[in-house]
Amino acid sequence: MKKHRSILFLLAFLAATWMYAQQQVVERRSHSQLVFPEFQMAKVRQGFGRVTKARCNIMYKNAALCFLDEKDNKVRQAFVQNIFAVDFDSCRYMKVDTLAMGLVVAEQDGMSLLRVTTIDMDKYKEVTQGGTDMPFLDIDMAGYGTDTFIDLSGAEQQSNEGYPLKDRYYFRLRDGKFIPATQKNVRKYVKPELKTAFKTLMEDRWWSWRDEGSLKKLFMYFK
Repeated sequence: MKKHRSILFLLAFLAATWMYAQQQVVERRSHSQLVFPEFQMAKVRQGFGRVTKARCNIMYKNAALCFLDEKDNKVRQAFVQNIFAVDFDSCRYMKVDTLAMGLVVAEQDGMSLLRVTTIDMDKYKEVTQGGTDMPFLDIDMAGYGTDTFIDLSGAEQQSNEGYPLKDRYYFRLRDGKFIPATQKNVRKYVKPELKTAFKTLMEDRWWSWRDEGSLKKLFMYFK
């Protein structure tokens, strides 16, 4: 009997340890402040079906779209009021708010799950002893004022194992609305007949709002 209890305890401990590991987010870092190593020719999609091409990239600082102006070889942060998506060769980014661009990580039935990745400034302060300065420069925002941007000649951080990154997720619903992937926001759009099932899912110990696999299961719950 004692041996039996020991085995049960061990199995319970292993299950709890595995569950804890599943819930943890693997810390990611980048030695560059840009998503892509080089500016890529991309299709910039705007309203009324208009499509333009430009050499683009995404900034980790604020997940904003930037482009390389070939007329003067200057880097500019894009004015995105009329932009809703940017298609790179291997992926698509969509504007989730007034500035941030989110990577489309899943699509289903006219809806999308997007991931917005930025530098985790809290962790960055920790590894730089409270400092927040990064190699940024003032850049031209194509006539819409100035913003800060990286010095491309020194954009990489070789010390401290790179810039710590953090993710936040959004859903794009069938009507084109973007909502943060949080329980408070999502449950407002759950089908009435699935509210009980949604509540049960939220009580599942394997569920995580930080796990893309978990979030993809929510497509079926939206109205």
